[in-house]
Amino acid sequence: MLATGLWIIDPNDRAALYGGLKKNRVAVVCRPHSALALQHFGADRDLAAAVTRKLSANVRDIDCVGADEILDWRDANQLNSLAEFGKAMQADTVVVIDLDDFKLYQGKSMLQGTASADVTVFNVAKDQEVFVAEPLEVVYPPENGVPFDLANQKSSENRFRKKFINVLADQISRNFYAYDSREAVKIDRFYTE
Repeated sequence: MLATGLWIIDPNDRAALYGGLKKNRVAVVCRPHSALALQHFGADRDLAAAVTRKLSANVRDIDCVGADEILDWRDANQLNSLAEFGKAMQADTVVVIDLDDFKLYQGKSMLQGTASADVTVFNVAKDQEVFVAEPLEVVYPPENGVPFDLANQKSSENRFRKKFINVLADQISRNFYAYDSREAVKIDRFYTE
């Protein structure tokens, strides 16, 4: 009974792997593999924006740099140095997502997202990495693909892409805040839009 009562008060049974984002101004940037940048144009920007939203909603006392501000800077500049980028964004910390793989299809008629990414946290003042997460491999839905309507292929693909990016952003952002481990079961059970 005591365990149930404690769970009702605070169901977050998994602690943050890195808690150093609190009381920081944080910029989130995604660097896609060169082939992915062309094949899935904009997926990196959408993923960075989704991670930013999740961090803003779940990490207390965090100040996230807006996705539009980052987009404007990246349109005018090359991302050669994280220290330079962080200073330009007036950020204390940069969350870096290196997106190595991003696919939406399993075969020709099934939608099933697969992605792999490396996540690191870069401290701008120290000019060094302060946290490296375990490499991330995400498959959604994990059991099997979702058939899509050939007549509305583009709209089905766009809806699925948004859902998959949100699932991927959720998996990435969980490194930085406590969460309920049973939440993962909800996304595994059924595909809902």
